[in-house]
Amino acid sequence: MRVVSGIYIGAGTSALYLGLGFIPDWVKIRNIDQSAQEALDWSRNDIRAATAAEGLLRTTIGADDTGLTVLTEAAGIVPYYGGDKIATASANYQVPRNMESLFRGDMRVKKTVDVNAWTLDTSGSETGHFNAPVDTTYVGVGSLVKIKEASTGLIKTAAIVAISNDGDAANDITLNLNIASGTVEAISYMYSFCQAQAGTVMPQGIIINDATYVNVSSQKCKIEAGCYDQMF
Repeated sequence: MRVVSGIYIGAGTSALYLGLGFIPDWVKIRNIDQSAQEALDWSRNDIRAATAAEGLLRTTIGADDTGLTVLTEAAGIVPYYGGDKIATASANYQVPRNMESLFRGDMRVKKTVDVNAWTLDTSGSETGHFNAPVDTTYVGVGSLVKIKEASTGLIKTAAIVAISNDGDAANDITLNLNIASGTVEAISYMYSFCQAQAGTVMPQGIIINDATYVNVSSQKCKIEAGCYDQMF
């Protein structure tokens, strides 16, 4: 069974072409920037009934079904067979970040001054700063940071959940974990998917036709997608 999981950023306009690298049999998406955590579930089996061919949308959290909507044509998710060659990068065409040299690897290299140290300024609130500024085009909320604690020697990974300015002043950065001061081993790009750059041939994946709940401009969505062991 093949499964992928990651974060993409909404385009705000339909349709969003997400090149997963394969055509999935099932998809689960959740808008993690919204308190309602809007969610869209889709399966290839949904296409076998016209009533919900593009999935099931949940827009509210509650015990009843008032926030559930079945999605018909041009409202949710459809398979995408890829092959389009990108002329100009846009938020409507996204690929795994490792496909594009601008976004793969360690984002510390985006600045001439090495980011190699983390200082925990306020224990308990998970806030601190780096020894040098980061490039906020690539590093921000959603970036993963690998830190080797000086006190324990443990290497821990946390996510940036808030950042002020460019990260090198006291309490500029908030992590999701309380990590002691130490050496910064690596920093990732903010998202798992990035804009496909000019010349990229789009891989297979899905088209997200929604632009209201799980494809909102500048909002982060978590996606999990995979293939069944057997489809037919």
